[in-house]
Amino acid sequence: MKKKILLVNPYIEDFSAYDHFSKPLGIIWLASYLKKHFDVFFINVLKRNHPLYPSKKFKDDGTGEFPKKKIKPPLILSDIPRDFKRYGISEEIFVSELKKIERPDYIFVTSGMTYWYTGVSYTVKILREIFPEAKIFLGGIYASILPEHAKKNINPDFIIPFQEILMVLKTLENYFGVEFEKEFLFPSYELLGEYYYLPLLTSTGCIFNCSYCIGPKLSSFRQFDSKKFASLVKELFLLYDCRNFAFYDDALLYNSEKHLNPFLEELIDLKLPVRFYTPNGLHIRFLTLQTATLMKVANFVDVRLSLESIDENFISKSSNKTMVKDFLNAMEKLYKAGFERKNIKVYILLNIPRQSLTSVEKTMHFVFENGAIPMLAYYSPIPGTPDFMEAMKITDVSEPLFQNNTVYLYRSGLDIDYFQYLKNLEKHLKEEILKSS
Repeated sequence: MKKKILLVNPYIEDFSAYDHFSKPLGIIWLASYLKKHFDVFFINVLKRNHPLYPSKKFKDDGTGEFPKKKIKPPLILSDIPRDFKRYGISEEIFVSELKKIERPDYIFVTSGMTYWYTGVSYTVKILREIFPEAKIFLGGIYASILPEHAKKNINPDFIIPFQEILMVLKTLENYFGVEFEKEFLFPSYELLGEYYYLPLLTSTGCIFNCSYCIGPKLSSFRQFDSKKFASLVKELFLLYDCRNFAFYDDALLYNSEKHLNPFLEELIDLKLPVRFYTPNGLHIRFLTLQTATLMKVANFVDVRLSLESIDENFISKSSNKTMVKDFLNAMEKLYKAGFERKNIKVYILLNIPRQSLTSVEKTMHFVFENGAIPMLAYYSPIPGTPDFMEAMKITDVSEPLFQNNTVYLYRSGLDIDYFQYLKNLEKHLKEEILKSS
């Protein structure tokens, strides 16, 4: 008889959280490898279409609000003038879902941002009460970045401090004494139980090493056979009538002639009524007219570019991945391919160390004047990055809760009035573009 593994996507505790294409892809990908050796169950605490959760709201792209309730913030965050919330189904519903499944031998809990660890702790506490004999494994981003903190504050039975799928599998092989499939497997989408949008990951890692980002240290860059993903999209459309797909790749456009373009060509031939989104932002430098044209024909309706800043000093010290000329060239290609202003959004970093707010405002106007919607992306200090050490010089970010972008916003010395002005400017410029579309 196979042993049983329960996979859990935990609660989030934060000042704000929103389901903007936020699915636990990593843990359902791992499930595909586990299923041969174990009976696998899955509970997504952040599930939005639970039958006992009232007044569900969905946008056309499938995104929307998580279930939530206001809670008392940790005492060390009492100075932050914002409501603190727990996001996810109620504890009563969670417990009732747990009691429906067969008693697991092992429980795998994933984790997101470092500053969400209190939500993980709350989840694990409930799991311990319901299944005291089960061994709890903790993985995910938080466990990979701060394994010692996780060991002390979550106290799982076993920590998997890797994001690299092959390293995860090797670690589990050593623990369980089994041999997992070595071939690439698609995630077990059937476990999700909600299909208003679905995530796609055609590559892992990133080719850049930006001063504010931990991604390249968590996973090496690796591209999978993209043509297979066209068949996957067809299968998911036919099985679940899913029409919205979001790419989770950090370097989707890299090597596009051999990677993204063949996928798009295969997909176009299938003539499916589906839409595509790029929430992680695209590396502007690698966009060609051919790729832009294929993206338009394939129905990419929300193209997000990573410009971050037009301040040359800032660019040279943070990444050098995108120059102003690259952005202008990309815009020209997107317009030639037939994209409209309303379809093109551009991420602009806000409140990163050594950055002036006036440069943020200038970048917003530059993006608007050159035909796209500017979008502010709030900086979070991430342990293990060069900018984390710079942030430490400004305010204490050693405690993970202090790495929250909202907390850092209020404690970094940012001019809050000017910040509010930038938020209003962002809204105004977006409305101007949508009004003229």
